Amino acid sequence: MDALTGTTVWWACTDCGIDVELAGVDGGVAVPCPDCTGELAEQWRWDAAA
Repeated sequence: MDALTGTTVWWACTDCGIDVELAGVDGGVAVPCPDCTGELAEQWRWDAAA
């Protein structure tokens, strides 16, 4: 979860297909895959419960 916005994002790698839940990032920032050299693509985004 992103400490500033409280947003969590479900990501998927465009190369190896891994799915991972990470903090949200501002648009235009490439998120590297933890398992390969590919980049993660945002799938779903949600805010933390208040």
